[in-house]
Amino acid sequence: MILIDNVKRDRAVINRVVDYLWGGFSGFATICLLIALWQLGSEKFGEFMLPAPKVVFLKAYSLLLEYKASEIDVTLFRSLVGVGTACIIGITLGLIAGAYKSFAALLKPLITVLLAMPPIIWIVMAIFWFGFGNFSTIFTIIITVLPLTFASSAVGMMSVSEELKEMFDAYHLGLLRKIRHLYIPHLTGYIISSLSVAVAMGVKIVIMAELLGANEGMGSKIASARVMLDTTEVMAYVVLVITLIMLFEYLIIEPLKIALMPWKR
Repeated sequence: MILIDNVKRDRAVINRVVDYLWGGFSGFATICLLIALWQLGSEKFGEFMLPAPKVVFLKAYSLLLEYKASEIDVTLFRSLVGVGTACIIGITLGLIAGAYKSFAALLKPLITVLLAMPPIIWIVMAIFWFGFGNFSTIFTIIITVLPLTFASSAVGMMSVSEELKEMFDAYHLGLLRKIRHLYIPHLTGYIISSLSVAVAMGVKIVIMAELLGANEGMGSKIASARVMLDTTEVMAYVVLVITLIMLFEYLIIEPLKIALMPWKR
């Protein structure tokens, strides 16, 4: 959406597509630069310390083809359930806390404690409480990601203009119109940003939790490769994790920003 003679006009679809592709091109250029530096580092320090990009990419491709044996599906399931639950609960409570200041004051000490607690502590406590397996890993994701989504949505709700609220009430526009034309446009940026952070944090937490306290999953495979001093396999799993996060960012978050926040482009 652009301004022409102070009137908002929707941008052509082709312009949105070009905008989307250009953002991907700039990111791709940065990735190519990092791979080039990676290759130089591999030549300088040797294959054991830093395997060459080609070898790592081939290994990652083979792991992806055998995703069940590589237990990639286990990690994806835990990430989906954990991050999804944390986002639903965190965003819902955040919106309520932003709308009702007394509720926000009630939850603020708890959220502060959760934000201050290092994730490694939750991983250890989850192992003590629930043992090894899905539940302890998913619990760690939820308890770590939930405060982030709560804080973002609460700040967004609190920052809604009081003058605009009074204007909607003065003209008796109704709750549905207020939600559609005031709350949704204002909160969209906060919620999309919180989703991006939640997914990135959730995937990192699930790998860490599996690495330290699980018998299956990508993190567990990384732990086994570390014991065998298989640097190539460790790097291959790292590449898969980074690729997963980047695909979510580029295929879901960016299209949502272009579609729902055209004034940001």
